[in-house]
Amino acid sequence: MFQLSSPILSNECLHGAYHRLTIDLGELAQAARPGQFVQVQIPQLEGHILRRPFSICDVDGTVMTLVYKTVGVGTAALADVRPGTALDILGPLGHGFAELPDDRPCVLLGGGYGCAAMLFCAHWAVAHGKPAPLVLLGARSQADILLEEDFRHLGCQVGISTDDGSYGMPGRITVLLQSALKRQPNAWMAACGPKPMLKAVANLAEQFPDSACQVSLDEIMCCGVGACFGCVIKCKALDTPQGWCYKRSCADGPVFNGSEIDWDG
Repeated sequence: MFQLSSPILSNECLHGAYHRLTIDLGELAQAARPGQFVQVQIPQLEGHILRRPFSICDVDGTVMTLVYKTVGVGTAALADVRPGTALDILGPLGHGFAELPDDRPCVLLGGGYGCAAMLFCAHWAVAHGKPAPLVLLGARSQADILLEEDFRHLGCQVGISTDDGSYGMPGRITVLLQSALKRQPNAWMAACGPKPMLKAVANLAEQFPDSACQVSLDEIMCCGVGACFGCVIKCKALDTPQGWCYKRSCADGPVFNGSEIDWDG
């Protein structure tokens, strides 16, 4: 884990409320792995004790990309920060996704701005000589689909679904996934998005016993380093009297096997 202060290279609006920020973080960026996150101290909000967590969207050399949506005071302030302004960043944090396997098909699923976290997975796979994974993107509408062309540029086949039918296939992303699993029932899956989507993906994966599924939870975090226990989730634990335990999504995750989470807890 590193703490670095470095000037922003770019901070641009992708479309609507979505923004893309790039920053040269040297050894911090080089140490990052897909599925990890960083904690950012936002300028103008130094009086706020807590940093803001952001999934790592991509890394190219020493340059890290973060994609975020303006949803509150913190992200609104971040969107106003100009290139050249220094950001104080702590990371990389958490446990990321397992290495994409060579011997089975891989499917990456992104829901909403969870799409951003999956780009690093796809880039990492291609950069390390693995086949480009199948990428499935789902969102409420076309306006919430992110980075489609970035995935295609890597050579990924991309499937898209939207709840309102404004782009791609109408309906939930699990319809696309079920079709993919019927063709390749031993697929390895990695997913990031809203919790109901992750629950549906994990439940669907259990119907295909030869498959494997990892999910990245987007829990509200405070400290980001496992000290405060403010982001715990309920997980199955057959070796405990009650059959479950709490795990910290920041320090024990944010990536978990889909089968270990008590989705109804």
